[in-house]
Amino acid sequence: MRYKITIYLLLMKIKFIILTLFFITVFIQIINLIEVSRVLESNQFNMFTIIYLSLLKLPSSINQIIPFVIIISTAFFYRYLIKNNEFISIRNVGYSIIDIFKPVGTAIFLIGIFFLIILNPISAFFEKKFELETSQDLTSLYSIKIKNNEIWIKNIEEDRINFIKFSNFDLKNMTAKNIKIIEINRNKIKFYLAESGELLKNNLNLQNVYFFNSNNDEYTTINNFKIQVNFKKNDIIQSISNYKHIPFYKYNLHINSLKKFNLYSQEVSLYYLSELFKPFFLFILGFVVMGFSNKINRSENIFKTLFFSIGIGFSFFILNEILIGLTIAKYISFLFAYTILILVSLVIGLYQSINIETK
Repeated sequence: MRYKITIYLLLMKIKFIILTLFFITVFIQIINLIEVSRVLESNQFNMFTIIYLSLLKLPSSINQIIPFVIIISTAFFYRYLIKNNEFISIRNVGYSIIDIFKPVGTAIFLIGIFFLIILNPISAFFEKKFELETSQDLTSLYSIKIKNNEIWIKNIEEDRINFIKFSNFDLKNMTAKNIKIIEINRNKIKFYLAESGELLKNNLNLQNVYFFNSNNDEYTTINNFKIQVNFKKNDIIQSISNYKHIPFYKYNLHINSLKKFNLYSQEVSLYYLSELFKPFFLFILGFVVMGFSNKINRSENIFKTLFFSIGIGFSFFILNEILIGLTIAKYISFLFAYTILILVSLVIGLYQSINIETK
């Protein structure tokens, strides 16, 4: 009997999550269509392009609103149980409020794992695709890649191509050490090895340069040398610092790259920690909503339940934004900020659950 009730609650909760996600996704997709139509240039404006680009934005939008999906679906799930007298019936056969939540929490946690493993990489890939489709096409001028904690840049001019490797680069000061450059100019190949350099606007100023021309085997030393490039500071920063477009399995590698190039902030670690532990956090959110389930009665209308759910979600959103602000301002560490978020949620959920049991 208990096994059947547990399976029933588990499947019913998954059903409510899917239904809630569907309706909210439709609403989000309408917003995406409007937003995409605003960023497109006039020559790109056609319905197929708008739909395609809005679908590219959809996975990341879903990933952002999943906490609200869990809160709303959980509130309506308990409303359904209470309205149909199933909540009281399950309690009468010996289920405590925690026993009821166990299959509900399991369903939430499984959905959270699915979003982390499947949707997180998809949203990261689609966001990069969206940026490529909507940003100015500069592939004919340069390409920037981060590999093995090194920056590789292919810079293209009319009659030459430069392959530039930065091993030690401070992106805040735009200074570098140990710079290697291969220049191909009309089938002539030149090698540059500079001890240091600085990027000022569209000029890469090199110091203490060892120059080798492979065509005549000439080897010279140059104190100062300037190379004109097509990229600027923001082009490099954008290629590495957009931390929200990184799949979860590359978080550690990306953080190491940010630290190496002096772009790291605790805001990044807080975001990555929140994503990695999102299944657990969603579980806690469901627990909090369950704690408030005694405030839902049989005659509760849909809009009141919806308002109740949004109120809880908005409260957590405000708390999260405050903690992010304190983390960015370096008043607290990202670990302390996330601990506060979890503990506050647990305390509220436990307090309300005890209230239900004692009543």
